[in-house]
Amino acid sequence: MNRDTCKPAPFGAILVFSLIFHLLLIVGIPITMKLVWKPKKFERPKTFQLVSPLKPVRAKNVPVKDAPKQRIPQKESIPEPRQVPTQSNTPSKDANPQPKKDAAKPVEENLDELASLLDELPVPAQVSAVGNFKYHWYLNSVQQKLERNWNPPTENKGIKVVVSFTIHSDGTISEPSISSSSGNSTIDNLAVRAVKLSAPFGKLPPGFAGDKLDLSCTLIPTRK
Repeated sequence: MNRDTCKPAPFGAILVFSLIFHLLLIVGIPITMKLVWKPKKFERPKTFQLVSPLKPVRAKNVPVKDAPKQRIPQKESIPEPRQVPTQSNTPSKDANPQPKKDAAKPVEENLDELASLLDELPVPAQVSAVGNFKYHWYLNSVQQKLERNWNPPTENKGIKVVVSFTIHSDGTISEPSISSSSGNSTIDNLAVRAVKLSAPFGKLPPGFAGDKLDLSCTLIPTRK
């Protein structure tokens, strides 16, 4: 076959043919589908009404009866009070009143006896201040602390030991000393030990003028 006889097609003819072909594809196919294909319409299924709709009920006008008339209370007649014969409160001459017993006398006598018994009981610790010291509550607190630490081994109310010491303004004390011995060295040592265990005491009262307080403590072995 001769190459000279096969001439190539012109480029312009190929371009025109390609444009016509693409226009047919783009335009012709949608038009053809639209003419051929028919969409089915959606039909709503039939429904059945099982319950009949309620009819609005009109309120009936009920005649209102006349309210009963209120009765006006009538004033009741208040009966007049009858006169009661008064009784004379004057005692008769024949009735002789008996003299009442004084019930307070036995109570007073019992209280006096109880106070005398309490006075006879010896106190384990007695605290007294040297000089004029008016703060008795402070002496009571010192006495209570001494009684808690005063535990002699035997009970002998016939003897006593007197211990002297000084309380400084901050509550600390000086070295206790035996002012009056009990005659028993064990009791004397226990008394000094009780004072040392009870210290320090509280600070001296603010109204007290001095910076120290001299105390004399009497200890009696009253506990078993």
